[in-house]
Amino acid sequence: MDSMDRGTGGTYRTVSAIAGITVACLAAACKGETVEARPAPMAAVGEAEVSPLRMAEAARTLLASLSPEQRMAAAFPFDADTARTSWSNLPASIVARGGARVGDFTDLQRRHLHDLLRASTSSQGYQKMAGVVRLDEVLHEEAVAAVASGERRLPDDLVESWTSANYWVSFFGRPGEEPTWGWQISGHHLAANFTVADGRISFTPLFLGAEPHEIMHGLDAGWRVLANEGERGWRLLQALDDGQRARAVLGDDIPRDVLTGPGRKGSLSEFAGLPASGLTDPQRALLWQLVEEYVANADHAAAAAQLEKIRAGGLDALHFAWIGPVDDVSAARYYYRVHGPSVLIEYIVERGVGDGAANHVHSIMRDPGNDYGEDWLGKHYDEHHNRR
Repeated sequence: MDSMDRGTGGTYRTVSAIAGITVACLAAACKGETVEARPAPMAAVGEAEVSPLRMAEAARTLLASLSPEQRMAAAFPFDADTARTSWSNLPASIVARGGARVGDFTDLQRRHLHDLLRASTSSQGYQKMAGVVRLDEVLHEEAVAAVASGERRLPDDLVESWTSANYWVSFFGRPGEEPTWGWQISGHHLAANFTVADGRISFTPLFLGAEPHEIMHGLDAGWRVLANEGERGWRLLQALDDGQRARAVLGDDIPRDVLTGPGRKGSLSEFAGLPASGLTDPQRALLWQLVEEYVANADHAAAAAQLEKIRAGGLDALHFAWIGPVDDVSAARYYYRVHGPSVLIEYIVERGVGDGAANHVHSIMRDPGNDYGEDWLGKHYDEHHNRR
């Protein structure tokens, strides 16, 4: 991923450069060699200080625009841990949400929400999140058509819950007025959790899904919101030789969903699959590009810090695992994950409502030791409530 940012002096630098990763440097780092002439991370040029300020300003603007009733629904103390770690990827007709409902916002409030999303993410992250929400309207239209034609029988409340109105926003603490605060947007196919702790930004867990994964008809035919997540995983699998693939592929018993979804934070406590120490230099580069695709959804300073943390933990500690077919996934379900001390990524192709059983995807990124900023805050959040 070549997400770009303007540093001081108008210099552009990619996220790869910020983290000091090129193919050559990545290979050297994996072998434990010294990597010289590495560009300074963005924090060195002040972006780490700017990012939480921009986010806090946008959050305060949105909060100030809410009615008293909306603000009462949206605002929580920072130590409301149960609310702060509660989210789901199920439709609202199945799992109720807390916070202020986006469908009840005015146009101005929605514009302020988009300002907050842009202040909290990179340009690619913003486009993905906004696109995920927009796709719920497409899903609604497809579901209505499937019911009307007799192709599917779906409960009315389920069909009606699939709209971009059914997303909820919550704030924890007082943005910019306290050293620790956070905000969350949650609904079907999007759960984004942002925590600020003494100027550092945690952006995990981050759940993104899409149905349809690809729009098949009309003027938007071919449009994909999560276009590279599956492609980069597949490309890495295809680059493996037979011996490597034998270690990476865990079988063909595809899970029902991502394994570390809501309420299942600790479901994967052990590494499995092929370790990065068993990859060639070009294969390591493909693995790192896959990691970047997920991490770089965050605002650049937060992404750079997370990439540096993953790298500092040792790239050899990353493991790649695959479940499902290995020859043709054009119309098939499959699953993969990347797992290391500071990152856990899962991606799965789901059954869906629309044009085909494999046109529905879920993905999640977590930091096993710092979801919700728990490491920085010196506390462990019990997220084991079997929520989905």
